[in-house]
Amino acid sequence: MELISCPTCGRTQINLIEIAEQVEQRLVGLDKPIKVAVMGCVVNGPGEAREADVGIAGGRGVADFPKRRSNKEGSRERIS
Repeated sequence: MELISCPTCGRTQINLIEIAEQVEQRLVGLDKPIKVAVMGCVVNGPGEAREADVGIAGGRGVADFPKRRSNKEGSRERIS
């Protein structure tokens, strides 16, 4: 398993480090050849997350899931 996270910048609108750490903890022990991306904005994040097997691009109160299988365009969900 490979976890990719953006380096953060002025566009980061979520607590990226905390979320990336939570994702990493939940994937401990996963022995699958997958790439997981956690990005901190909805500007460049969706494009970068789309390159991963599982991608999350977070924004202020929303998260984009660019590769959600139920929707070819991905999906955007409200988060709290």
